[in-house]
Amino acid sequence: MNSNSTGKLLTLQFGHYSNFVGTHWWNVQEKSFQYSVDSKQDINHDVLFRDGINAKGLETYTPRLLLVDLKGSSGVLPAASDLYDDTSEFQTDDVQWDADRVEVKSEEKLEKNKFQEKLDNPDPNNEQTEFDFDKNVKVWSDYLYSRFHPRTLNLVKDYQHNSNSFNSFHMGNKLWHTDQFQDEFMDKIRNYVEECDYFQGCQVLLDAFDGFSGLATSCIEDLHDEYGRSIIAFPLIPSFYEDYNHKNEEQRMQSIKYDSNRVLNFAFCFDTLREVSSLFVPLCTGEKGWRQPGNEREFNHIQYNPELYYHSGAILAAALDTISLKYRLKSGNYTLKDLCKDLSHNNRIAAAASLTLPFSLNSDSDLIQCLDNWEGPLTRCITPNCTLGSERMVQLYTLRGIKEERLKKPLSKAGPQKDLPAYKCKNVEEMLKFYLSCTTSLSLNDVTTVTNSLNVGEPYPKIFDEFVGSDGSILGNPRSSYIDVQSVPVLTGLHSGSGLGEMLETLLNETKRINISRFHHFSDLGVDKDSFMDTVHNLNNFKECYEESYYL
Repeated sequence: MNSNSTGKLLTLQFGHYSNFVGTHWWNVQEKSFQYSVDSKQDINHDVLFRDGINAKGLETYTPRLLLVDLKGSSGVLPAASDLYDDTSEFQTDDVQWDADRVEVKSEEKLEKNKFQEKLDNPDPNNEQTEFDFDKNVKVWSDYLYSRFHPRTLNLVKDYQHNSNSFNSFHMGNKLWHTDQFQDEFMDKIRNYVEECDYFQGCQVLLDAFDGFSGLATSCIEDLHDEYGRSIIAFPLIPSFYEDYNHKNEEQRMQSIKYDSNRVLNFAFCFDTLREVSSLFVPLCTGEKGWRQPGNEREFNHIQYNPELYYHSGAILAAALDTISLKYRLKSGNYTLKDLCKDLSHNNRIAAAASLTLPFSLNSDSDLIQCLDNWEGPLTRCITPNCTLGSERMVQLYTLRGIKEERLKKPLSKAGPQKDLPAYKCKNVEEMLKFYLSCTTSLSLNDVTTVTNSLNVGEPYPKIFDEFVGSDGSILGNPRSSYIDVQSVPVLTGLHSGSGLGEMLETLLNETKRINISRFHHFSDLGVDKDSFMDTVHNLNNFKECYEESYYL
């Protein structure tokens, strides 16, 4: 799998929701590995994964990843992966003190669930696990399929998971300027970067609604200063928060206050990202995202629970894995720097994302028929408060999982197809470009196509309805109950246009409604009215970059 000429990327994940999304992302990547020399593989996994050797002399292949979460958030996952970990018990003889002066205190040992036990003892028949993921997943490690390098997991010991104590942007900013992060964490970054023959930049997943927004943006700022490479950030917003399960009026009022607190974190986060990132793409399966996530986005042939991070995280991971294919292909013709440059003209550092999951191609149909009969938008926006237009856009689409033999019928069997203008298209990429040219105006449309589908086998949630076949094709009749969906075609888009100005305006309006002096934990961390108004002013100027007069 090694490729010395490949530009390598480092991935960073900050926060519990980001790690839910990231876990799905690493799972679908690792499940897609193809070890047969005869199998066609468009994806270059070396861009995000690294070779290594553990203490036993065994070769390892692990994500080039650093993730951060709070104490108590990682379940049974040890600080060091079991690929490397020495699991021997602690002995008092290991300490050079008198035995009667040593007291050993052990935390209650968490039991592995059935899925994790299966990973330790693989089933030769590869049967499904008798584990109800929907009911029993509590933390992201409960469904982690990948194995990590020892330096990957970084827990913040000062704050407890689920305590709502790490809840402001400036807490994260302050935490960054401690030895654990500005020194130790940056050293881990340097270790990864020094392993790369060619380091092209970073992709960062961050919780934008709490203290991790400040921690992540502070890290990005230092990365920007030290390496000057491309950095794409994905501020993530859940479609549900635990405090929405309020049981009385007091809890309801507290939840409203939390919503205002989250709005402030979004504002400070986006204001910083516009300065220190190459591009940032907010993602949420809720329509609104700021004070309330709003109604969940609907996707054809998907039934998901927006209250489960396990579900919404899987949808966003499908988008991320497909979006990032543009700079992870074996061809190597397109890099992260190219992507950021294409979408950030005129200081338009924010972009929107869209998704069609699964891409609905009937089992007895061809792509030309599918597009000719398509009704409504080609993809659904997954950036909050953003409406994608049909003109004056810069758009980068990626379609995966549609093979060339599904393009159109041969001339001898084409029938009415041969009369369609699109019948002249010779491949999937050309046909999708032609469709976009017919449905958008005054827009720059770029298309990437990949033959590999998205692997959605266990532990990906079973969110596809009964009309989705095992290969992702849409069936005329429900599939058998004992057959699971294993892979699906996916279409994603990245967009820059006036809709991003609308997104920023909604955030700006929510931010201006807040009296910052009522949020004492911000003022305690040095945020006064003047600095708050600077953020408001910056967001307003940023919004104006997306007015039509600034187009290209």
